[in-house]
Amino acid sequence: MPSDGLDLTGRVAIVTGGTRGIGEAIVQRLAKAGARVVAVSRTATEGTGEAGGAVLAGDVAVEADVARAVETVLGRYGAIDILVNCAGVVRRKPALETTEADWSFLLDVNLRGVHLASRAVVPAMRRAGRGRIVNITSIGADLALLNRSAYCASKAGVLQLTRCLALEWGPWGITVNAVGPGITETPMTRGYLEADPVRRATMIRKIPLGRLGSPDDMAGAVLFLASDLASYITGQTVYVDGGWGIGDLDW
Repeated sequence: MPSDGLDLTGRVAIVTGGTRGIGEAIVQRLAKAGARVVAVSRTATEGTGEAGGAVLAGDVAVEADVARAVETVLGRYGAIDILVNCAGVVRRKPALETTEADWSFLLDVNLRGVHLASRAVVPAMRRAGRGRIVNITSIGADLALLNRSAYCASKAGVLQLTRCLALEWGPWGITVNAVGPGITETPMTRGYLEADPVRRATMIRKIPLGRLGSPDDMAGAVLFLASDLASYITGQTVYVDGGWGIGDLDW
């Protein structure tokens, strides 16, 4: 059983991008802590997800989809206590080959989607006098990643949006924080990692803890920030990267 501070019994959570990878692990972790969790995914079929809890189909970049999902959750459970903005996409292209369509797609999902979902849940959180919003950003918000200029820009936007929303909504009892994953083995990254064993080994060598991250590593940080243990933390980004960002082991 979770400790008192990590017990989410009676809380209602929405996890965008919650049907695979990091999002699925977050759904499982929050549900295990006692929360009633609803995953929202643009590629999912509505019903009950494999990770448990309900699944709603919806694109976070479409305002009407976000509004419908929030209205459905409020109608079903009467509250929204936790929002985890996990939906995200990546395209690896040199900057000179990145099209306007690439920019629009990445910014719409990775940044605009965070804004739309956060704004949609805040009225219910404000009425309740409390709420937890956790955004998934990336080490790419702070470190430059080769051939991912649009992706890094979108994730840096999430970091700054997190701070701004924390500043505005703190007086209403709402905390807004972010988790920045390092290189994590997920369905999104598996092909890229497996395509080049040398690349994989090079990445691991740069990580002080000596391994790639797992979705559950990220879910643990999200659980903490969504819990009462983090009630006095807001506007912060926690990097869960095995130490990648603190220095260079090869120097």
